[in-house]
Amino acid sequence: MSKINVKELALKVKQFWVEPPKGRFLTLKEVVCLSIGGLGIGFITNVINMYVTVGYLPILYDMGAYGTLHAGIIYLAAMVIGMLITPIYGKWVQRTKTKWGRYKPYIMFLAPLVAVLGIIGVWTPDGFNTTQNTIYVYLVCVPTLLVWNIWFNTWNMFPGVFSPNQQERADAWVPVGLVLGFAPTLMNFLKSFIVSYAGDVWAARGVAIASAVLGTACVLALIKVKERVFVTETEDKGEKIDVRTGLKLVFRNKPLMILAIALILGSMKGTVDLVWEVVGRVKYAPTANEAMQVFAGMSVVVGFAVTPNMLLLPILTRKLNNRAIMLIWQGLNTAAYLILSIVSFQALDQNTATAGIITALRFAASFNAITSLQPLMLSELADYQQHLTGYRLEGFIQTLAYSVPLVFTQLGALVLGIVQGKLGLNLNTYVIEDPNKFGDTIYSAAQIEGAETYASVALWISVASGALMLIALCFYTLSKKRHAEIVEELKAKSVNTDEIEADKGDLTFLHNDTVSTEVAHVCDEDGCVTVTTMTQTSQYIIIEETPAEHKAQDADSADEAQAPAEET
Repeated sequence: MSKINVKELALKVKQFWVEPPKGRFLTLKEVVCLSIGGLGIGFITNVINMYVTVGYLPILYDMGAYGTLHAGIIYLAAMVIGMLITPIYGKWVQRTKTKWGRYKPYIMFLAPLVAVLGIIGVWTPDGFNTTQNTIYVYLVCVPTLLVWNIWFNTWNMFPGVFSPNQQERADAWVPVGLVLGFAPTLMNFLKSFIVSYAGDVWAARGVAIASAVLGTACVLALIKVKERVFVTETEDKGEKIDVRTGLKLVFRNKPLMILAIALILGSMKGTVDLVWEVVGRVKYAPTANEAMQVFAGMSVVVGFAVTPNMLLLPILTRKLNNRAIMLIWQGLNTAAYLILSIVSFQALDQNTATAGIITALRFAASFNAITSLQPLMLSELADYQQHLTGYRLEGFIQTLAYSVPLVFTQLGALVLGIVQGKLGLNLNTYVIEDPNKFGDTIYSAAQIEGAETYASVALWISVASGALMLIALCFYTLSKKRHAEIVEELKAKSVNTDEIEADKGDLTFLHNDTVSTEVAHVCDEDGCVTVTTMTQTSQYIIIEETPAEHKAQDADSADEAQAPAEET
């Protein structure tokens, strides 16, 4: 075995800063800037996900016994408006042509607006009564959620434009996903810790301001990431597509339809996430202040459940199709929540042992990177849509894959809100006041019982929704091999192929230019391929395809059809 020349490797890494590896498009500089931008997205988004939610708004604002119902209506209104606006917004983005690209201007320049709206959304006015609080939340949080939803969906479509190489998309998305998950993990820990000492109101304000400043600064790093997306002759003509025509075209995308149905059926699988804050306060320790300190530490553990899967994502996407990965991860999520449902919150005592049991099952349920895999799947579906109709139609894809499922998610939240009202449960009574003025917060037996019942209903909704999603995912059909063929066909008929191919790198990290190969014959439901693994460049090249009905036939007798190289 030859020794590694550290000095030469260091020079190669330095060269990688400005030149992509062989067969790839992104430089190291772009990957770093993409990750920093993802960190900024995480900081800003976390304020919305942490405070402007159906589960937390009733705690932060006193809106009476039907606080959760009000919060659910607010979310539903924002998502319905977003569902109607997104196709129009998507067409607007498609027609945008700037020196920064199509997507980056919207991601970068909307970031400060979303950050400011997040601060306003958690800045609880002093002295408001229940009615005034309710009106204030409607007026502030509906536009906050609407703008945030459109902005964040634009970010989720970004993997489809920074590289045409699907495996490179997955590899580059790993550091992005890690730092995107780091922001909420850090802020959740700080929030819970501050709450135990200063109360909910000041914790929300402090976290919102810090996240806004850090997030806005980090997002600007995206300006150094180049957009690379194939443009067909149809798109190059600049023809306008109305909403009706766009919907007709996108309904032809059968894999997208199946994924959309799966996401709609699974839209309520996160219902239980709305109640963890209350569960932690009443079950993790005898006093709420002590419970929140335990909850802070346990939240860090749950937050890191995504980390190993983010690291495994490039390996999994090389070995398995997206359908198999989604089935494994969602199956684990549903199984963990099913176990907790059977055990029941009522059977668990009010101590740290309960905190450990719940955290272990939450960790298992969160042991996935579905939120990072989904944008990669949508980038493939946009490529397929472009191949099928000549248009990427990403605005319509966003509507079906994000906006419509979110509407159904809020319908589930409305159910939870009705349950809360029937129980006479005012979540604002679980707020923790400043302990320096009011002492430690201790909940009554009636408060604990009400929270347990409320959380149990949410948990069973999540289990049922997750199981339905698993069934629908079994019918998803777009495989890696088929997508590789689609990319090659797009290259052949796009008007800007030469421009994109000019960015392809030629950098190799091994000194020896001799390439050793290993040949294997692999079959799946779409047919068979002969795969040659190149040791030097860690790439595999599809040399030959064989129809499924001729799997036993010798590969050398078939016509050779080379598909794009992907790194393994």
